[in-house]
Amino acid sequence: MSCARYVGRVGGLAVALGVGLAIATATSATSSADTGSTGSSSTHGSSARTGGAATHKAATASSHQTITQAYVAGGASPSPQDPATPAQALAAAVTEVVRRDVGRSARTSVGAVRTAAVVTTPTPVLSSGNLLINGGAEVGDPSLSGYSSVTVPGWSVTGTPTVIQYGTLRRLPGFLGAMGPTLPAFLSFPQTAPAGAGNQFFGGGNVASSSLSQTVDLSGAATAIDHTADPNAAGVAFALSAELGGYLIDPSRASVKVTFLDANKGYLGSADIGPVTALNRFLQTGFQERDTTGYIPVGTRSAQIVVSFKDLNPVLGNYNNAYADNVSFSVQSTDVAPAGLTVPTSNVGSLDHVFLVYMENHGVGDIIGSPNAPYINSLINAYGYAQNYYALTHPSMPNYWPILGGSDFGLNYNCAAQCFNEPNLINQNPGLTWAAYQDGGGGYSLPNDRTPFLAFTDIYNDPTTGAKIRDISALQTDLNGNPADVAKFNWIAGDDDTNMEGPTSGLTGILNWAASQLTTHQYNIAAGDKLMQQQLSAVFNSEVWKDPNTKSAVFLTFDEDYNNISWGIGNEGNHVVMVVIPSPGALASPTNPDGMKGGAFIATDYYNHYSLQRTIELALGLGTLTNNDKYAQPMNEFWV
Repeated sequence: MSCARYVGRVGGLAVALGVGLAIATATSATSSADTGSTGSSSTHGSSARTGGAATHKAATASSHQTITQAYVAGGASPSPQDPATPAQALAAAVTEVVRRDVGRSARTSVGAVRTAAVVTTPTPVLSSGNLLINGGAEVGDPSLSGYSSVTVPGWSVTGTPTVIQYGTLRRLPGFLGAMGPTLPAFLSFPQTAPAGAGNQFFGGGNVASSSLSQTVDLSGAATAIDHTADPNAAGVAFALSAELGGYLIDPSRASVKVTFLDANKGYLGSADIGPVTALNRFLQTGFQERDTTGYIPVGTRSAQIVVSFKDLNPVLGNYNNAYADNVSFSVQSTDVAPAGLTVPTSNVGSLDHVFLVYMENHGVGDIIGSPNAPYINSLINAYGYAQNYYALTHPSMPNYWPILGGSDFGLNYNCAAQCFNEPNLINQNPGLTWAAYQDGGGGYSLPNDRTPFLAFTDIYNDPTTGAKIRDISALQTDLNGNPADVAKFNWIAGDDDTNMEGPTSGLTGILNWAASQLTTHQYNIAAGDKLMQQQLSAVFNSEVWKDPNTKSAVFLTFDEDYNNISWGIGNEGNHVVMVVIPSPGALASPTNPDGMKGGAFIATDYYNHYSLQRTIELALGLGTLTNNDKYAQPMNEFWV
């Protein structure tokens, strides 16, 4: 970047500083500034590096495992963050913009020639058509609030990326999970789609860095790629393009990379486009197109395309305002074609009973190895543990509703009762029996946010609902009574004193909770662990569980990590614990060949709450509700 151009951009930042300060003072999450040269793209050739997309496999089952440290998710904060003032956040953003722009300018001004087996060519070649599935984010349901992760059909994901509809207004997270203010259109998500785009776009998500990836099979063009028919041929050209963008002064940024792999998944070369930075966008919310072209390296049999959303937002809450749309990868060949979109395969077997446990507000770093959670850690080390499991959003309740409804329903705040009248697993499956067991009282007793059932208006108004929401003391009695009376779907929940969030009702509780924000987040984990030992022991010792002809399973997880108030404190990218415990009758055996795995093992595939919803649907023989559960990856690793 020239000196004059750089000075001009810094001048623009000075103007933005006053406007941005007002915005940041009025909001807690208004952000966006990045850096980089306009139209940045690059190609890279073969090198000594090798690698590829490894297929995740569950470890061989054993009788015991010792997990003492959390598997750290990308983009997570390693420790609590002290709250910053809006002015400090804005100043940090502007400083980051200048630092990155100077650094990138220095890097790109060096007159070095890039080494490249992938040679840049001036004209995109699109004879194959776009080989990516769902490159425009149009397949699948968007997050109606813009703040929840969703299932992205056709793509593998890391972190908690999302899909947002153009024109969605931004409602800021409110204090302690309450409804926050809705911003005007010019401070909201992108309102207008780029030329040629559809109704939706990809976003980085609400807590940390994330990515989307898919692999394209190029083996059909092997002869042309390898020049075997004509050694003097130029080879097969490729084109990579996308609309990349962001939000106001937030430095968070998106980029796209294609990596060419041989038949053994070995690295042959790569090319990338982006990012489009806040300075490129003149600190405006929106998109710019980036593209690059070249020739596919000899020996290539597949291409891995990764869309990366890097979270650089210094404002507390860490909303990742990196955006992408119209991602396209094409080649100069009609011998390859895009794969069709399919529903993820499942090997989930049937269950007679599901027992679901949601604990509150702790990521893996708070729980794994915690001396205050010996019982939960004993379960993690004795049964199947999903080390790559994620919650969807903040605060708590928008992580509960998806299990029953498959959506966030446009709410990014807590709502406990009569919140929406939408299809759900209960009203769409009249034959499904269900029960909720709540510590501290059943029926419509307060607090009524311990389970999600009452949030659905039809369930709330059903005269039979009160009898199905029971005090947790009824759990042991019900499981040792008439087996025919045990519900198929059972939700077990603590209250504020025992779910690991509180208590927060009195002054002492509030002070303890506040102090835990700034320490190791261990407040009342011991009480929740004790509740789990009491209630799960009751399940495991019950007649229903021990019946060799009855198939049951416990799914124990957390609604979200410690960043529940969206201040960035305890942000682990919503990476939470999930442990799955099969009953003796559910285990695989000669008489139950499609049963569950026993013993201790680690499941490494990516799962989230929509995966859990889909797994429950498959296990209990229920249909899907939305594209979020339809296209979610089932938790296959827990079955043989």
